Formats: sequence, C-alpha cells, structure tokens
Amino acid sequence: MRKFLLLCKAFRKYMPVISALFFLSTALGWSAGYQEEKLLDTNSYSLDELKRKTDEHKVEIQVLEDQIKDLKADSDWMILKINQIQDSGRVVQPTLKTALRHKEDKIKELTKTKKRLESLVKYYSAIEKSKQDGTFESIVDKKIATLESTPEKSEKPEKKEPVIQAKETPPKPDKKALQKNLPFVTDNPKEITSVSSSELQAAIDKTGLRDWVEIVGSGTCLRLETTLPILFPTGSAVIAGEYKPFFRKLADLLKPYDVKILVSGFTDTVPIHNKKYPSNFELGANRATNVIHLLVAYGLKPSIFKIDSTGEYRFAAKKPSTQNAFERRVEITVIFAG
Repeated sequence: MRKFLLLCKAFRKYMPVISALFFLSTALGWSAGYQEEKLLDTNSYSLDELKRKTDEHKVEIQVLEDQIKDLKADSDWMILKINQIQDSGRVVQPTLKTALRHKEDKIKELTKTKKRLESLVKYYSAIEKSKQDGTFESIVDKKIATLESTPEKSEKPEKKEPVIQAKETPPKPDKKALQKNLPFVTDNPKEITSVSSSELQAAIDKTGLRDWVEIVGSGTCLRLETTLPILFPTGSAVIAGEYKPFFRKLADLLKPYDVKILVSGFTDTVPIHNKKYPSNFELGANRATNVIHLLVAYGLKPSIFKIDSTGEYRFAAKKPSTQNAFERRVEITVIFAG
C-alpha cells in the first residue's frame, strides 16, 4: 500500500512534464506532416509558383550532385591512401578511416535528399504540364498554331521549274589545324612510337583521366599507372558499371600509341575453392582477364596485354592489407615504347 501511494505521488509530481512533452511531440508531428502534405498539395500553387519551385529544386539538385561528386573523389583518394599505407606495412591512422566513414555516410544522406527532390521535380512538372494543357490561353495558342500550319489551297497551282544545284566540292581537311587540336595526329596511320611526358599529360587532361592515372618515369622508361583502385565484390570478377566510362576513356587515350599493358589481379586473404575458382590465383587472373576483354571491346589489340596474378599472396615489399575491400582490385601498368 505504501509503494502504491509513493507511485501515485510521483505520478502527480511529474504529470505536468509528461503532458507538456506529449503535446509538444504531437504538435511537431502535425507540423511535419502538414509541411509534407503542403509540398504535394499542388492545388494551392499557381502555374508560376510551380515553375518557380521546379526551377529552385533543379538548382538544389545540381548543387547536391556537385557535392556528391566532390565527396566521391575525396573518398576514392582516401581509399587509395589507405591502400598504399597498408601495402607498405604501416599502420593506418584511425582518424583517416573515420573521415572516410563520415564521407560515405554524407554521400548516402545527400543522395537520399537528391532522390527526394528529383521525385518532387517530376511530380511538379507533370502537374505543371496538365495545368498548361488545361488553360484557355494554351487552347487558343494551339488552335492558332494549327491554323497557321495548314497550307491554303490555291485555285491554280503554279508549275515549279526544277532547280539544278551544282555539286560542291568538299574542302580538303587542314592537317595543320588537326595537328594543332590533336597533338598526336600524324601523317603516318601507324602507331606513334615515341611520346614525351608533357604530350602524354596533355592527352590525359584532354581525356579527363587526370584523377585516375599518373605518369611514372621518362624517356624510354615512360609508364602510366592507375592511381585509383578498380575494386571488386568478394568472390567475384564482375566489373562494376561505374568503371566502364574510365575503361572507355583509357582505351581512347592509348589507341594511337605503341604500348604494352600489364593487368594485375589481386584478391583478399579469404581462401576460395569452387568449380569456377579452385584458388585465389584463378580469381585474381579472371579479374584481370575481364578488364582486358573490356579494353579490347573498346578498341585495343589483344596482343599488347599481359596478365599477372598473385592470388592472396604478396611479395615481401607488398604485405596484404587488413581491409579486404581494398585488396580485391585490379591495377593497370602501361609501358610506352621508347
């Protein structure tokens, strides 16, 4: 009985606080629900307001796309940095991993907001079109346009004499102008057998691969190496769709040159043994092979490639990474003929 009385006393004491919290949460929920309903209640917007809101959301979507693009570039750089640190046998600072995780969470948050705005733009555009089609002015404009586009019938059709047009001789291409715009265009249709670092860097910048590859060495030892990792899912050699634009640009970059390409496939330390992949050696080689098939499909010759696979193992200077996701990758090295 005493416990019951104490419980009733405590309930009376905190009853005002509980009531205030209840009403506050109800008010906030009603306000959020009203705002969301207001966004979709297009009857309360005029045609000009719908256009303005659509334009505003499109600007917001563009800003979000730029932010997402920058965050993805930073994340790729962090992944590469972590991979390089772990390959050298050093310990990765926890702050670097935490920063990478925060950027990935931010990308997910911005992507979710972007999809929501895209849905609103699509919805507003459909309502805007339906309102435009239903206005009196639009109906009149359509009718006038239809009448203007209908040709008037003449009583006596005029006879038109056939017009003989002289054939114009197409101008010959200016080779100097072509070579000015494309520094590697030559009179010789065969491959370019020599290239300087500055010319190659100009071609890389023009193709949009500055963030993906870097030039190593010079002169007769000129090489091109991938700086961003080409990653794969666990136990798989399937190339993700987002890498295909990179491979297409890389093939376009290398077509004019006499090169040899080494494609190295790596796996994590998790052993695999099935009918398709008896070991990680075959899995790593298959990843490299799929990359070669894709580059060949984009126009490179099969005879310039060589496959390398170390499976789950590394040389003494290349210790395996503790992050399995970074180990499931392919690296590309392009060697230019001197």
